[in-house]
Amino acid sequence: MSYIHMREEWKLFTGWLLLVILLLLSDCTNAPNGAFNIPHTPPIRYELIEPLGTKHKYKKEPLVDKSYYCLIHEVPEIIWEDRGVKKVRTYTGPKFR
Repeated sequence: MSYIHMREEWKLFTGWLLLVILLLLSDCTNAPNGAFNIPHTPPIRYELIEPLGTKHKYKKEPLVDKSYYCLIHEVPEIIWEDRGVKKVRTYTGPKFR
């Protein structure tokens, strides 16, 4: 026995209408486009300044007797040490692809 005296079709319609209104009023529909908000962190760059003031930047920390790609000059360079001072010379080996 029903306490509300309505026809079955109107009960169903009223239920659906209440459900739609509740969904529209809830915050679920206002979700942001991105699921995660990841802050942008600038990439780490290692800088090497020669005694004459030439600047070089690398993605990895420059070690002596290794070849690294210079981000400023856009060429591979070899790091070498002369009397305790790191210096740079351009790589002259086979071409990188």
